[in-house]
Amino acid sequence: MRNSIKLGLFLTLLAMGLNAESYVVFVHGKSSNNHNGVGATDVNSYWGASANVVTGKKIFVGYDGTTDPTTYGTARAQTNLSTALTTYCKTGNTCRIVCHSAGCYATEYWLSTALGGTTAAAKGFNITKVTALASASGGSELASALNAITFGFAGNGMDKSLIVSTARARYNHNNTAGVTVNQVPGYKGMFGASAILPGEDDYAVAYHSSCAYSRVGGVSKCQSSLTQSEGIWPFNSNVTYAQYQGHVRAASLTSTGLYKDHGELKAEGNR
Repeated sequence: MRNSIKLGLFLTLLAMGLNAESYVVFVHGKSSNNHNGVGATDVNSYWGASANVVTGKKIFVGYDGTTDPTTYGTARAQTNLSTALTTYCKTGNTCRIVCHSAGCYATEYWLSTALGGTTAAAKGFNITKVTALASASGGSELASALNAITFGFAGNGMDKSLIVSTARARYNHNNTAGVTVNQVPGYKGMFGASAILPGEDDYAVAYHSSCAYSRVGGVSKCQSSLTQSEGIWPFNSNVTYAQYQGHVRAASLTSTGLYKDHGELKAEGNR
């Protein structure tokens, strides 16, 4: 009898191993379109050919790109992300997440708030890592400026969520549920936008966001810690920037980052 039980357990584990899959889960950012859906189809083609640089089975998490990425409901990021990760990243399957812009905001919010303060692994999720392309999890000064000049009357739910102070206060950025977030920043800015964004930027987000620094400021390097002199002599002083816990620069990058703009960074999912 005992041998029969052992044999049955062995066969069950073997079957699970044979059926296990490895997925790449894509989470998009701000968009004027509704990409609602969870599955192998990139609804309304947010990623386009950019997803082709990543090999393996792909799952696309889509939602209404005008809505706050931290909200739940029909065509909302948190509901569809929860569905995707529960469906494809448990019961022997493994996943890595590739997010872009506000999609990283959505991903980090889920990791920080949806698991009750424990790790993803403790809840049965097998998430190997997050590749954060042009992450907007620290907000964007462009959204802050839009809100300021219109006295809060302009902008949709996504725009409101990207106000720098709002994004940074929305959740505990140090809690990534035991999953390492690999930052991939770009510094190919654009005239106009770059005048508003401090330090290096990709014309949509500055390095303080795309490198996951725990304080806001104008920085030109992406690394675990950075100290620089700020202010006009003789009133200048040293200011230190450190990345949030659980966040690192992607290993294949130097501290300079990539000379790519916000859209071009979508094609860096293999980092």
